[in-house]
Amino acid sequence: MGSRLAISALLVSAATIALVLFLPDSGALGRTPQLERGLAWVGDAAASPLVWVPFALGFAMLVLSRRQAGPGEVLHQQATLGPIVASANLVERLAATRAALEARGRGRGGRELLELLVQAGVRLRASDLHVQPTEAGATVSGRVDGVLQGLLELDRAENTALINRLKVMARLTHYVSDKPQDGQFALDTPDGRADVRLSLLPTSHGEKAVLRLTGLGNAAPTFPDLHLPDSVQRQLSAVLAKPQGLVCFTGPVGSGKTTTIYASVRHLKESRGGLVQVSSIEDPIEYPLDGVAQTQVNRVAGLDFAAGLRALLRQDPNVLVVGEIRDVETARIATQAGLTGHLILTTVHANSAPAVFNRLLEMGVEPSVLASVSLAVFSQRLLRRLCRECRVATPVGAEQRSQLTAMGELPDGYFTAPGCQACGGSGVSGRVAVFEVLMMTDAMRELLLVSPSSHRLMATAVEQGMVPLRSSALALARTGEVSLAEALRVAD
Repeated sequence: MGSRLAISALLVSAATIALVLFLPDSGALGRTPQLERGLAWVGDAAASPLVWVPFALGFAMLVLSRRQAGPGEVLHQQATLGPIVASANLVERLAATRAALEARGRGRGGRELLELLVQAGVRLRASDLHVQPTEAGATVSGRVDGVLQGLLELDRAENTALINRLKVMARLTHYVSDKPQDGQFALDTPDGRADVRLSLLPTSHGEKAVLRLTGLGNAAPTFPDLHLPDSVQRQLSAVLAKPQGLVCFTGPVGSGKTTTIYASVRHLKESRGGLVQVSSIEDPIEYPLDGVAQTQVNRVAGLDFAAGLRALLRQDPNVLVVGEIRDVETARIATQAGLTGHLILTTVHANSAPAVFNRLLEMGVEPSVLASVSLAVFSQRLLRRLCRECRVATPVGAEQRSQLTAMGELPDGYFTAPGCQACGGSGVSGRVAVFEVLMMTDAMRELLLVSPSSHRLMATAVEQGMVPLRSSALALARTGEVSLAEALRVAD
């Protein structure tokens, strides 16, 4: 509406001024006395502030109303959630965010609705936003501390507008709705910048959208930001000081392994300074890193992990970050690079630290090469942390007691949190990482030469000092950091 009024005022004022400034004299047109009087009146009007002031105001209104939001930019004056309770209480923040979305999201176009939802995700510190299509429209939820929380219900028109806007922002094919599509874009919100990875998937009720929110702090984390256990930080710092070799990180999606790699790269840059050249091939680039040559995978252009890694090796780097080893060729190139003077940081999908070796052997890596190049494997999970205000020591139930006894673990000394005002009755407050660290030893290298089973690798690693993931999780449970149920669930 403001845009239409601005255009109208601008056109009327401009037409009035143009009549005076650009019409020829009366002789050329054969003007009548009536026309002369009319033009004289128009000339007086054009010289009056009553014309020039509306013209200036109309022009200013038009500029403001037509300003477009590109990647990394948001119209804060048009689509903001407004003040929301600044509480550490998740329940209160969720309630306030839901109320704000309901009040401000209704009737919005796709652009404004998207901005509101991303702002809500940033404010709640959500890792993902899910737009699940239904028969009536769609439900929007956010994954906060690993748990999905409902945020908003959309009708069909709102959902269609939102999906269309997502395709525009991620530069996807607008008319395609029967095939999966992936993309990314960035938005600035009043609470910080969000780099968004978008995945669209066709379903029976329409396209489902999942938005992964990354780079919320605009800077890669450091070791202190991660609150790593002292033993893990010492082990990680020790392998990062090595001039060459392979360091693997493993864990399920959302376990924080990529975040640990970014913190490791920052540690490398800070500890070695200008003496180290770091290059990466990633999918996607989640944080910008100063002084690091970061390359985004682009399979459409033929730039996958293997092709990118081959190209990076010609750039004379000291350290290479490979987002993921998922195929035979990438595994072969990465392990060979680790033998020829490069420090390689990468992720491999496996159930445990020893199982990473089995995964690489299955990809065709020679046992002798794997034994020579490997430095360490870090397996990690994220557990929901107990609220420190209301946690209390709790006796273990009969079923859990028998389970712990079978594991050879102590059956007492665990905590629960019933909920309080500080945690909004949830009993949890944030998440904490738990690790399983396999440091290479001579015994492990000799064992790898015979392509051992995962069970034998695990047994040997424990003999050589590795603390299994389950034991690390139970140790956190005994200190009251997490509940026994959470430790058993995540580390099972």
